[in-house]
Amino acid sequence: MPQFVALYVLPALAIVTYFLQLWSGFAIAGISGNNMLVDRRTKPGPYWFIMALQTVIFFAIAIVTTLNK
Repeated sequence: MPQFVALYVLPALAIVTYFLQLWSGFAIAGISGNNMLVDRRTKPGPYWFIMALQTVIFFAIAIVTTLNK
């Protein structure tokens, strides 16, 4: 069961969160702090930086997972 959660549920939640951030225009920059949510309309630079960083992390995790098999 933990392997199923790690391989299927967590990546699915990450992808859904990623597309919700693109759709809504708010990026999640951290868990706590004053600038937890970054609005695409008011701060486009930091928003796209966060989205690019998340994209790189998604691809890195996919590559590491594939190479680990």
